[in-house]
Amino acid sequence: MLIPNLLTVLLLLKQSCLPIGWIFYLILLSACSEKTNLQILQPAEIDTSGIRRIAIGVFDIGVIHEDFITERGGDWTKKRVNLSDEERQILSRNIRSRITNQLTKVPFFEVLLTDEFSRLENGAALQRMIATQDYNIRDVDAVLSGKIWLTSERLDGVDLQKVALKYFKPANLQQKIPAENLTIQQLVWWPYRQLSGSLIVELKFVRLQPIEIVATDVVHRRFAQRVGGSPGRSADQTEERISSLQDFLENQNTDQSVTSTSEVLPSLPVIIGEMVTSVGADFVRRISVSQSKVEYPVAEDGDEQARLLILGNAYDSALQRLQRETANDPHPEDLYNLGLCFEALGNYRLALLNYRAAHQNDDTNLMYAKGIGRIENLQRQFPQLRSQIQSRKL
Repeated sequence: MLIPNLLTVLLLLKQSCLPIGWIFYLILLSACSEKTNLQILQPAEIDTSGIRRIAIGVFDIGVIHEDFITERGGDWTKKRVNLSDEERQILSRNIRSRITNQLTKVPFFEVLLTDEFSRLENGAALQRMIATQDYNIRDVDAVLSGKIWLTSERLDGVDLQKVALKYFKPANLQQKIPAENLTIQQLVWWPYRQLSGSLIVELKFVRLQPIEIVATDVVHRRFAQRVGGSPGRSADQTEERISSLQDFLENQNTDQSVTSTSEVLPSLPVIIGEMVTSVGADFVRRISVSQSKVEYPVAEDGDEQARLLILGNAYDSALQRLQRETANDPHPEDLYNLGLCFEALGNYRLALLNYRAAHQNDDTNLMYAKGIGRIENLQRQFPQLRSQIQSRKL
């Protein structure tokens, strides 16, 4: 049973003279309530009514610049590398497969496994095909295509740092030699590798009948990753690396430097793939009906068996029991749980009626008011949601 309010809690605890730690624990416990999980649908941000079967078009690779920069002894060398046609095709297929994976996760779209729209030379050829309807497959509603532009720099350099290394030589009492503290300034080389650049991704979603651009998005992302180099600003990290450096130098000649590292930079296709996946996931979320899991509190003061059934997601059984309980004695807790069952089963009209009935019996209970607010919000979204789902004949 929930304690009704904070004042009641404080009065009870004052009479029992409990320690202050127990007071805060019981206050937190009084605010807790068991919850049940519900699956809810939300309409797409961009109206895609009538679109179900989707083909993946060509993903054009625009301008790509990749520079390799090397620094040794203060001398910098720069070399520009251009991707070959084969490398561009591999990169395009990689991006296309990642976008396809994002779409196949959505139960409201069917992705057609055809290469008729993706085997074209570039995006301009795809536009001409759509405009002239020069394609063989007819049972397709829309085509998703895109283009990327990329510039990157791969840097291989060295950080120089002057480090004070401390040595301690204990005293020799037999030979009467005192202890010595020595500090030696050592110039240390910290090799590093860095990959940085910027990526522009354009995604375009085109309806075929009638021809119209349903959604388009251009996203600019920057990236930078670095391994190795001089220690960071953290004092603990600096001391740890200096300590390991000192151990290394004690076993080496004074003119040697530390060049080994277990860290490696990810390849450029991997970085591009991960960034395109992130951009694609956000785009797919905007054009598709989303399904999410939410947690709603269960009233604890009503019928105990019905409460346990709700927590076990047995909403039909709990509904039958609560309808019998509320027929003669409509307790507000049971009315709320009855509304929760109707909401879980998708009957929002009856859910709202029961939430309102519970709120009329106890208009100070925030949980009842939140139930009403949820259903009213769903009713505002329902026309658009119904249009998007029914148009796909699910």
